[in-house]
Amino acid sequence: MDRLNRSSINMIASLIGYAVPMVINLVVIPILLSALGETAYGLQSLVAVIIGYLTVMDMGLDYPITKYLAEDLAKKDTESANRMLNNSLQLYLIIGVIGMALIFFAAEMLAYKVFKVPGEMVSEAIVVFQLAGIGFLGSVGMSWGRSVAMGLQRFEITYGVAVLTNLAGVCLGLMMVYAGYGVSGYVLMRVISTVFAGVIYWILARWLLPFYHLQLGFDSATLRRVRGYIGYGLMNRALGSVVSRLDQTFIAIWLGVAAAGIYSIPFNIMTSLGYMIAYMLGFMFPLASELHSLGQLEILQDIYIRSTRFITALSSMIFIPLIVFGDLFMTLWVGTSAGEQTRYVIVLIALSGYLGTFSVTLPNSIAIGTGRIKQFTIYNTIRGVVLGTGCFLLIKPMGLEGAGAALLITNIVELFFLVFVSKNYLHISPFKLFRSAHLSPIALGLALVILTIFLRPIAHSWIGLITSIGIFEVLYILIGYKMGVFGDTEKRVIQNYISFISRYCLDKKSS
Repeated sequence: MDRLNRSSINMIASLIGYAVPMVINLVVIPILLSALGETAYGLQSLVAVIIGYLTVMDMGLDYPITKYLAEDLAKKDTESANRMLNNSLQLYLIIGVIGMALIFFAAEMLAYKVFKVPGEMVSEAIVVFQLAGIGFLGSVGMSWGRSVAMGLQRFEITYGVAVLTNLAGVCLGLMMVYAGYGVSGYVLMRVISTVFAGVIYWILARWLLPFYHLQLGFDSATLRRVRGYIGYGLMNRALGSVVSRLDQTFIAIWLGVAAAGIYSIPFNIMTSLGYMIAYMLGFMFPLASELHSLGQLEILQDIYIRSTRFITALSSMIFIPLIVFGDLFMTLWVGTSAGEQTRYVIVLIALSGYLGTFSVTLPNSIAIGTGRIKQFTIYNTIRGVVLGTGCFLLIKPMGLEGAGAALLITNIVELFFLVFVSKNYLHISPFKLFRSAHLSPIALGLALVILTIFLRPIAHSWIGLITSIGIFEVLYILIGYKMGVFGDTEKRVIQNYISFISRYCLDKKSS
């Protein structure tokens, strides 16, 4: 399969892989919030926070797995790939068991001393936090499997497993809630689905890589190969797991668990949308590793510019309507109370998500994929310090809006990193990149903001809101094609995808 066809499939698989869980969450969150109440809902949202803090232990192993597996397969070095898979799997299992034990034994301290949990919920909170420990073991298994599938550039597998197990976990979790097992029953089902996903990934890895055979023990050459990534990966994970969760952590400590749960609703929506867009272009990481190892810089430059224009346009289409209509959406979706509490913070989070998605998604992939893990770590450290400082200084006096403001301030660092990577690693001037990739998509989005503001009066019902957003999207696409925001490559991607689906259906019919 040629590069464009594979990239097309990876892009669509990534879109589906993030869109489906996002839609599931849109449906489930108001149901779960109503069934559990704000405090219990806040408890289950803290599971992700706790697991996130312990991800520092995996030392960023997913980066070298994806990078070196893509390079080894491009060079047809199956022995090196096999050693990488075995060493990383064993490291992940060790990390998972240690992390599970740490979270399990810290559960009481978290419930009694760290988080502001009401007295009547403490015993259930302990159970939930202990389940989070098992969830951590499952999450590292999933991390290994996703990294392998991404290194193979088989994103349909990466997200196919994630979608199916996520859907199963949510459905079974809701059944447990309505059966009377409350938040602990819901978390239990989510944890089981996560562990099961790790097992499926391992089985698929054995099937996709015929040369892969399980071999116990560590190979010193392989460990030396990933040593640099482990050191910097540890720093990145430490920053990512600690700093990225500080907003919710400070809110839970200073404003209460219920407030953390309310904040997590718009925050999770925006991060899900950002990740959905980012992972649609996630194939750039292994592709950058492949092209860099083969010395094909000009091809990488061309793909980078076209991908940057596409991701900027997609970000404009998704985040600009949320900036204008976000408060109305929250009110219609989860009720007036939650809508009022998040009225302003959702605008700040949406604006931050917009700037962050198109400014650092591709530079991150390029920096890591071309082996600049040290420079990426320096950027990540600066970003973490800025975000952590902003959260510490702004959340207590400003409440939820302080968390949104801290996120927005962090975008300044991300924009500087965009310029740095483009200029130093791809030899593309900032002016050329802005003119070729950013100017048209952003200008079109800002022009249509005026229209969306005039549509607000009719957007106070679901029909009006959907109609208003639909008008924006249709106009953006039509005008975008006229302005050159969307070009021949996007058309070819769509044509290739339709052709692929047609061939698949015909093959199934003939068989």
